[in-house]
Amino acid sequence: MTQNWWKWLFSWEGKVGRFQYLLAGTCLSAIKFAIDWSVARGFGETWTLWNYVFPRQESLFLGMGGNRPALYCTLWLIAIPFFWVGIALTLRRLRDVGKAAGWVFLFFVPLANLGLFLWLSLAPSSPIDLATGPMNSDTPSRIWTGTTVFGVFVSTVLGLLFVTLAARFFAEYGWGLFLGLPFLTGFVASWFLNKQGPHTGLETGTVSTLTVLLVGLVLIGFRYEGLLCLLMALPLALPFSIAGGHFARYILSARARSAAPPTFAACVALVPFMMLAQHMANPEPPVNAVTTSITIDAPVSVVWKNVVAFPPLQPPDEWIFRAGIAYPTAAQIVGSGPGAVRYCRFSTGDFVEPITVWDEDHLLAFDVSAQPPALRELSPWKITPPHVERNYMRSKHGQFRLMALGDHRTLLEGTTWYQDYFWPQAYWRAWSDVIVHRIHMRVLEHVKEQAEAH
Repeated sequence: MTQNWWKWLFSWEGKVGRFQYLLAGTCLSAIKFAIDWSVARGFGETWTLWNYVFPRQESLFLGMGGNRPALYCTLWLIAIPFFWVGIALTLRRLRDVGKAAGWVFLFFVPLANLGLFLWLSLAPSSPIDLATGPMNSDTPSRIWTGTTVFGVFVSTVLGLLFVTLAARFFAEYGWGLFLGLPFLTGFVASWFLNKQGPHTGLETGTVSTLTVLLVGLVLIGFRYEGLLCLLMALPLALPFSIAGGHFARYILSARARSAAPPTFAACVALVPFMMLAQHMANPEPPVNAVTTSITIDAPVSVVWKNVVAFPPLQPPDEWIFRAGIAYPTAAQIVGSGPGAVRYCRFSTGDFVEPITVWDEDHLLAFDVSAQPPALRELSPWKITPPHVERNYMRSKHGQFRLMALGDHRTLLEGTTWYQDYFWPQAYWRAWSDVIVHRIHMRVLEHVKEQAEAH
């Protein structure tokens, strides 16, 4: 080790002998334990070596939203540079003993990581370099091998961990979840595929696509998410997963040309950093407005009475409501004038709408003080994902505007102002606007039917 020892620690190139690996690993473990012990003590907690062998439930991603989240979030942030160095040293040591890079997965498994460390600290160097042998374009390899399956497995596990991190701990449905995570799952699966030898773009795209679909199926199977929202996210996630797969394929081919590629672990670390950055920025989504109008062959006074309150609607025929999106079923009002409260009953519960403007035959405006879940997820089980539980599509205000077009014709406009806590906003607003518009049309067409029947 030279005076640039820190560069040596963080480097992904070259090999590491067993003595260097043992010395670096022991020293870094001692340093990390000392830091973790001091941080835990600052939070009034005890910390022992057993915390690494048998981690507490709340220290895992699946439990970080529970007890002492500040402590365990701090410990995870401190762990990031140690993870980087540990993975880099382990990969270089695997390269030195002539073993495949896939064995680095054991680095993240309690007890197994200790066995991996002891084995690599004792294993002699090997002249065979299986870990980074250059890709030979003249030697085709099968697509479905044990390494490929292992890569898909690793990718799926990472997907589940980062979904939990984003949705449960950070409570964010943003760039890292919908763009970074699909890119990562495709990247990881493709890395294991193309590490064995050259594969075509079609084969790479197939494995990347399968991986993101598998993550979705596992989320459904674990009762974590429903089919409807996953289908809505698929057009956004799929291209990024394929792009991640092709990016890994390019990196490995560049390495064969002795280029200096980005590293596997750097790409993995990018996703939680994206999630953390958005969480810390805490952006407030804009308030969007959707206006829908309809012409009714009835006097404005008749239309007004059916706007204020209307009888129950027939069950919907539209596929979007049959798929689980909440839809209006009836409306009633308690009182009259500003201060009255309108209750718009939906399939999932009631919207509570205090009246703010009561301009009879012209304008009925209201705030939304409470609202039910935006949908019922399509799932074999009754589930309430975090975005449904916290109402990440929130109505803020609404109004009905009536304009007389003559003695017996009325133009009725319905407007909803809402916030959508999903990113990228441009993509999810397209879905939200369609949903709000269909809800408007269901109400307006019912008002039209009732008013014209008089």
